Amino acid sequence: MNRPRAVLDTNLLVRLLIWPRGLSGELLNALTERAYRLVTSEPLLEELAEVLSYPRLQRYGPFADQDIQRVLAVLRRLAIVAPGAYSDLEKVPADVKDNIVAACALEAGVDYIVTDDRRHLLPLKVIRCSGFDPVQVVRPGDFLRILKR
Repeated sequence: MNRPRAVLDTNLLVRLLIWPRGLSGELLNALTERAYRLVTSEPLLEELAEVLSYPRLQRYGPFADQDIQRVLAVLRRLAIVAPGAYSDLEKVPADVKDNIVAACALEAGVDYIVTDDRRHLLPLKVIRCSGFDPVQVVRPGDFLRILKR
């Protein structure tokens, strides 16, 4: 069976770590049940490490540097890690920080970007780039429904 490959944006990864219930828990269960392949990149892992160190998230942790490094090590084992070579890709004009999500998805040839970002990523619906397969941008609930087909 060909499992879909998906990039989860950083906000979803954070939610998987601090509140693995609801849709986040379902995404985590689907991952552990091997319903899809998680894909990330070194730039996305760096962003995750930065976000986990935010003071507002410390009430869920605390996320000390060693804890963050353990999380990154687990993700590197679970996920396909793209090198993040496409640092100059500009596919998300509304928020250039989200370009690393699009770059990871294109570089790794994923099927889906899974996100709750209604302002910048979801409006794109599909990311197209010459020489790459198109990548669908979907909400977590829609992705879970796709997995159940």
